[in-house]
Amino acid sequence: MNKYLKWAKLVILISLSACNSEERNNVNPVRTMISEFETGTESWTADYALYNRADTTKIAFKMERDSLPAVIDSTRWSLRMEGNNVGDSIFMFLKKKIAGLNPGKTYNVSFDIDVATNYPDLPNGAGKTINLKAGASATEPVKTPSDKFYYNLSIKKGLWDQDGAEMSILGDFTNTALRFVYEMVNRTSHSKNITVKPDSTGTIWVCVGEDTRYKGKTVFYYDKIKVTLTEQ
Repeated sequence: MNKYLKWAKLVILISLSACNSEERNNVNPVRTMISEFETGTESWTADYALYNRADTTKIAFKMERDSLPAVIDSTRWSLRMEGNNVGDSIFMFLKKKIAGLNPGKTYNVSFDIDVATNYPDLPNGAGKTINLKAGASATEPVKTPSDKFYYNLSIKKGLWDQDGAEMSILGDFTNTALRFVYEMVNRTSHSKNITVKPDSTGTIWVCVGEDTRYKGKTVFYYDKIKVTLTEQ
């Protein structure tokens, strides 16, 4: 009798182990990264591209950790990004490396971003000429000299008003205020997520940027950047 009981217990254990293994294989691993900048820049860095090199000093590009505008909440921290577009367009962007992924898999990358903007939603308003884009790539987004006059971008972000293979438009920079005052807005990728395969080391780069045709200075505050990677 004891012999049969031992065999029965062994069969049950094997069956439970097989079921658990099957359940794990049916679940796509999800990795979520939330940056709120309360203690630092959290390894986000910034750069800009798509401009004439002669305009470098005029652009006066800057990214730094700063408190949110007082009208929102000056006790909270953010990444403040500013620049002056003096040409036809400019792309100012944040980027971050994510390591430890499976190089043999592809990942669906989605974004949920809170950013403070001071452009009301007016007909033909400046905020409508600035698009927020987000995406992911296996290579680092960098500016590259396309000729002796111009800086291009190394990844496929798409034209100003179009999605690219490695970045998509999340929305513009208008808010719901009726005057030029800072207000927090939320932008998400929804069904416009980006699919990316890591490099051989299991690394990807995520990128968030302002694709603008507005001529003039812009100052935005990134309060939260949430990135979700779902293994395919």
